[in-house]
Amino acid sequence: MKISIYIAVSLNGFISNSRNEPDWLSPEFDESFVSICQKYKAVIMGKTTYNKLSPDYLPLTIEGTTVVLTTDKQAKSDNPTVVFVQNNASEIAQMLTDKGHTEAVIIGGTMTISEFVKAGLVDDIYFVLEPVLFGTGLPLLKKVEPDFKLKLLELTKLNDNTLQLHYEIQKQS
Repeated sequence: MKISIYIAVSLNGFISNSRNEPDWLSPEFDESFVSICQKYKAVIMGKTTYNKLSPDYLPLTIEGTTVVLTTDKQAKSDNPTVVFVQNNASEIAQMLTDKGHTEAVIIGGTMTISEFVKAGLVDDIYFVLEPVLFGTGLPLLKKVEPDFKLKLLELTKLNDNTLQLHYEIQKQS
């Protein structure tokens, strides 16, 4: 299974501001975010990301699978695509494969992204660089060793100030 990350970042590397509000994201990010999620038809996110998007902004509403990592065993959704899980990254990848998915995209947050990167399951990353600097905020990764090298595959200008960088993760040998 191919697993990608699609994430907006500030120019100093944060994926969210200290208020955890997405008011810094460009309309072009929103459009490309929905587009990639609908293309992949399998979306993975943590519960905090889900809480920000649900119910009105979830990218999959009719078809596909939205996997939400949570420790809340009582979590429920009216959206038929949503599945709440407590599984690890490998189990989630297997579950999506068993459902017939060949690719999935992770859209946040830090803990979810870190879990999949640590497991060596991420193939590529789309960074959408938004023209903003945060004094504090959420990093992309936490407690991930070792370092990973990236290979630039594509650079796209989304608007006059926002860039999308697509990188392949160079697998450790």
